[in-house]
Amino acid sequence: MENPVEEVPKKKSLLNTLTKVVLPLALGVFIIYYLFRDIDFYQVWSIVKGANWAILLSSLIFGLLGNTIRGYRWELFVKPLGYSPKLSVLNYAIYGGYAVNYAIPRAGEIWKCGMVAKEEKVPFTKLFGTMVLDRIFDTITVLLIVFVAFIINMQFFITQLKHNRNTFDAIVGILQSPLLYILIVAAAITTYIVFKFFRENFIIMKIKNIMKTMYADMKAIWKMKTKFRLLIYTIAIWVSYFFYFYITFFAFDFTKDLGFEAGLIAFALSSLSMGIPSNGGLGPWQVAIIAALTLYGVGQLEATAFATGVFAVQAIWVILCGLFGIAMLAMKKQR
Repeated sequence: MENPVEEVPKKKSLLNTLTKVVLPLALGVFIIYYLFRDIDFYQVWSIVKGANWAILLSSLIFGLLGNTIRGYRWELFVKPLGYSPKLSVLNYAIYGGYAVNYAIPRAGEIWKCGMVAKEEKVPFTKLFGTMVLDRIFDTITVLLIVFVAFIINMQFFITQLKHNRNTFDAIVGILQSPLLYILIVAAAITTYIVFKFFRENFIIMKIKNIMKTMYADMKAIWKMKTKFRLLIYTIAIWVSYFFYFYITFFAFDFTKDLGFEAGLIAFALSSLSMGIPSNGGLGPWQVAIIAALTLYGVGQLEATAFATGVFAVQAIWVILCGLFGIAMLAMKKQR
């Protein structure tokens, strides 16, 4: 007879697998199916095959460059905490982490912290705090990119909204809806009640301890003398990512003349889409790119082919770089 106590971990394991792996993958597959339901795959492949592959492949170096600079920025976060991990280990962990994200969404962040913690003897909680700070910087940067993209394209959006009155009315309706603000207030009150009246709960106490540790670490990081380098690295990371994407415009006849503004809007929307948990962006990324390209007059078939081809090439590149990083970390362990 099976022990009931053993069934609980099994159920938790199954739930974790369902939440972390199956649901995001199912979401991505459903979105891909939805995008391709009326599209002839052979037509898509014909368009992708006819792209300028020299340009497509040349863009990949900027993705690797951005991820490598990210290692330099991570080093800046860790050093004020009193640790000096090898830059090579940080970079290999970052490459591997992005590959892991294709298998299990967001797991790459935890994986890379765990690998560096083992290899460089840095406490996992310290590394996790720097990873959160890294994500905060990225979120702020993405929001700035979206803001700049909107400002540069403001006249274009105003014109589009005038021609699409229903969309304009829907946006105004959401902003004017009392329900939106009720939900915001309700979320704030719920958070306060949980942390006020359930503060002795194990999970709440754990969250508070992590937040206290992170707050102390962030104070130490804030006092670092390399803030200017931090800014330069952040700009360099996202400029690299932009070229990683924008250069692919010149590989297709129907996007090469769209211009910088269209590229910035597509990049901004695709960056926002990466906030949705999925396997390396599978699904949400394509939706964002197709929406941006069709906004600038690209046909649905061509936009789908562009999003499919670019995503596939970049995904293979990220996975190959990730496998290289994982292999290098494995070799370091054996020394």
